[in-house]
Amino acid sequence: MLPSVCRIFNDNRYLCRPVRIPASRPEMKHANFEPFLILFLTGIFLVPIAGRFLHVFPVRNVTVVHASIPAKKTPVKVSQEVAASDSLKALTEDGDTISNTFTGMEFFYQSGRQVQSDHALLHIAYFGDSMIEGDLVTQSLRRFLQQKFGGNGIGFIPVTTPLPGFRTTIRQRFNNNWDVFSFVHKGTSGVHPGLSGYVYVSSQGAESTYESPPGYAPFHKAQILYGGNNSITMKVVTDTTTTVLSFPPSKSVSSFTVKPDTAFSLFGIKITSSEPGIFYGVNFENTPGIYVDNYAFRGNSGLPLTTIPTELFSELNSTLKNKLLIIHYGLNVFTPGVEDYHWYEIAMENVIRHVKESSPGISILMISMPDRSALILGEYHTPSGLPGFIRLQKRVAAREHVAFFNLYEAMGGANSMKKWVEGHPKLASDDYTHPNGAGAVRIASLVYDYLIKGYDQFTQHPDSLAVAKLSGNSL
Repeated sequence: MLPSVCRIFNDNRYLCRPVRIPASRPEMKHANFEPFLILFLTGIFLVPIAGRFLHVFPVRNVTVVHASIPAKKTPVKVSQEVAASDSLKALTEDGDTISNTFTGMEFFYQSGRQVQSDHALLHIAYFGDSMIEGDLVTQSLRRFLQQKFGGNGIGFIPVTTPLPGFRTTIRQRFNNNWDVFSFVHKGTSGVHPGLSGYVYVSSQGAESTYESPPGYAPFHKAQILYGGNNSITMKVVTDTTTTVLSFPPSKSVSSFTVKPDTAFSLFGIKITSSEPGIFYGVNFENTPGIYVDNYAFRGNSGLPLTTIPTELFSELNSTLKNKLLIIHYGLNVFTPGVEDYHWYEIAMENVIRHVKESSPGISILMISMPDRSALILGEYHTPSGLPGFIRLQKRVAAREHVAFFNLYEAMGGANSMKKWVEGHPKLASDDYTHPNGAGAVRIASLVYDYLIKGYDQFTQHPDSLAVAKLSGNSL
């Protein structure tokens, strides 16, 4: 029997012609892979051209996430330019200035003088995103201010929290009998989120408990903030007492203060009425002084603040005695490689106008986003577009005549986040975006220094704040 290869080539005319298989196999292999080689060589040629094209024509459409999303823990990898070490000079283009300003801060500073002279009490509402979540930044700022002005208490706490146990300055427990609505999950008609970005509708049996952790001061009084068109009955429990309270229908915001004869470390409410009630949270305070309220909402760009109705915003300000509103956003908006944020500039101007309209006689302070780093060509650096974004935030503050604190500059400017992550002590997490506990204390100290330098200047020269400027380098 002939070998099978011979039978294939046997056409009766070339019966004995040898088959040259060894010589043909290399040619066949070369022919099979030639298209892949062409594609590979074409890709090497086109990638640099595509990169140059994308650099000239950057992406313009950016979707801002307002939802409560987990913070990214993986580093951002981009291919773009690095911010120069002297990039702060970019903020002075077109006559702009990098200086911190105190426009409108006299409302807060005058109230601060009354705290010291007349034993008054005031609150600071600190609005932010995941950077202040868990009472980061605000717990240290609260401690610094209370050491100087007095005050003993944690301030406003929402009814529930998305991350129970994450915040160490208070312990919270609650059940599932609350309907939770927020900036993201809208409520029914007439139910709007409060300053925290949340509002809570009770059903019978809804419970929420607050406990002061070891090492923190006990509670002395608790102010319940509620509203709605229905009568509400609840059982209030402390360490030593149990009380039944009944509230008639009220305006959009009402409050009731529970003040036992002795201090207490546990405070709980349990709703016993069947009709739904509207709740915003509980305010814990004691003695005259300053209280800093943490309004963290993960993933927030700041734009949802416009969804808080003006009347509700104003009544919550009045109930809590707010005298300073701090607006601190940007981490969820700025994206390395994106250059056009004109849409955000216009939107934030509308936000500030809405906040001002809702807060007459209350100071407003915009704090810039901090430095952050991205992985550029294998190294972590400040993206080149970040100084321009800080400049945008400064323009919004200037146009709307509110105060501005340049946190980016106070941290050290370009590549300061890289130093915070890689230095000793370590001040930021490995995502090169969020401060850790020690970094949050540092940021709080920078904000405190800004506030106190302005306060000292106001007490010495009350008419100077309208044009006062304080260089960030002096901080």
